[in-house]
Amino acid sequence: MKSMLTDMSAVLVLFLIVFLILREIVFRWRIRLRVLMRDAELLNDSRVKVIEIVQAPEGSMAVDAIRMIAVED
Repeated sequence: MKSMLTDMSAVLVLFLIVFLILREIVFRWRIRLRVLMRDAELLNDSRVKVIEIVQAPEGSMAVDAIRMIAVED
């Protein structure tokens, strides 16, 4: 009886872990689709933290190490 309860607990924990992993994979897949579809409501979604928004032509790259030089007229 005790062995059966241990086995059932192990299976339950395993299913819980698999469920959480699958839920995270689906969540990330849906977020990626929303980004590709340029969904503006993504900015107001409480489950997503927006770190940086860049508006640039496709193929552009963000570079952090750029020195600014003042141009005098």
